[in-house]
Amino acid sequence: MSSNTTLAPARRTLRDLPLPAKLVLTTFLVSVGLGYLWALAQIHFKHAPDSGKPLPGPEELVARFSGVPWPLEPRPEPAVEEKPVDELAKASAAGVIGDAVKVKTLIDQRCVWCHVKEKDDTPLGSHEDLAKLMEKTQEAPKGKLHQVLTGTRDAWNADNMVRAFFEKSNGWKALSSDERKKLEPQRAAEHLALLAWVEAGAPKAPYEADAFALPADFGAAKDLPQMIRTAAPTVATKPASERKPADRWKVAKSKQLSVDKLTQSTHAHLLTFSLLWAATGLAFAFTRYPYFLRCVLAPIVLVAQVLDVGCWWLARLDTPTGPYFALAIMATGTVVGFGLVAQIVLSLWDMYGARGRTVLALLFLTGAGLFGLTYVKVIEPQLQSERALVGDGSK
Repeated sequence: MSSNTTLAPARRTLRDLPLPAKLVLTTFLVSVGLGYLWALAQIHFKHAPDSGKPLPGPEELVARFSGVPWPLEPRPEPAVEEKPVDELAKASAAGVIGDAVKVKTLIDQRCVWCHVKEKDDTPLGSHEDLAKLMEKTQEAPKGKLHQVLTGTRDAWNADNMVRAFFEKSNGWKALSSDERKKLEPQRAAEHLALLAWVEAGAPKAPYEADAFALPADFGAAKDLPQMIRTAAPTVATKPASERKPADRWKVAKSKQLSVDKLTQSTHAHLLTFSLLWAATGLAFAFTRYPYFLRCVLAPIVLVAQVLDVGCWWLARLDTPTGPYFALAIMATGTVVGFGLVAQIVLSLWDMYGARGRTVLALLFLTGAGLFGLTYVKVIEPQLQSERALVGDGSK
């Protein structure tokens, strides 16, 4: 043997780290794991709200990223809708008449003008905007729009907009106290009239015709001289058995993420998760497991995350190609989840000896027990309430 021969330096592993470094790395890996659990909760509320499912299924994912229904079905031929004024003419010819409130004018004057000023507020300039606020949620079983109109004047917040008819209305502060007192009955009647339209299901035709037929027992019509179309036709609502089923293509399109929101999520995920998954991957790379396993498992979470985000954008391709990329998100997301769990658990297990592994086993058992308790006491009741809400909405 030559005297110049040098031995290759021994490879340092997680086991060789000093105890303080091990404790820091252990805390980091556990924190990442807990953070990922909360990320799953966010995925539920962002992509499968009020569905009764823990995570979004194929239907939710395809609608969210592709904007089409799943399973795919032929796109319906565009229907030629009659203008609301034509519907009103038909009803008038049939002799169905009554008092109707200028519901669109009312919304524009009491709601839209304020929301336009605030960029972060929900736009209310079209019936499609208002329809989104009619969707049932756990917090608002009859829809957000109904919720904000059913309060009293003693509060002003995101859940109570009654003051929009009074103190917060345009020009109210410039009025004298006597003028306000005379105006209050009219504003109270406006509030009740708009609430009546919402409770009727916020029908589109009366909104676009700016003429919602008030209920026969609406006693405040006399206080609405500026908002009433007298002898306006009442458009009869078809029975549920005669209504056309919801257009699944339109429903799916309404759920699709906008380009600006998708861009925001993309840069946040790639910048943030690239650092986290690189750190967990590097930790696993310094374990003592077989070389091939480390070469595969160390980078796989980061690779799967990049593919996952790529599928978000490819899902926007035209059908039938795009929806299959949306379905691929389920596969890439699964790889990210199981790969991360494997990196964390195996890295922690390799880092310690017999005594450390005993402590880890106790921590794992305690964590499993706490998660089980949380599932029984919090998660499952939440899912049950969502299923009940979905059931009520489908009746």
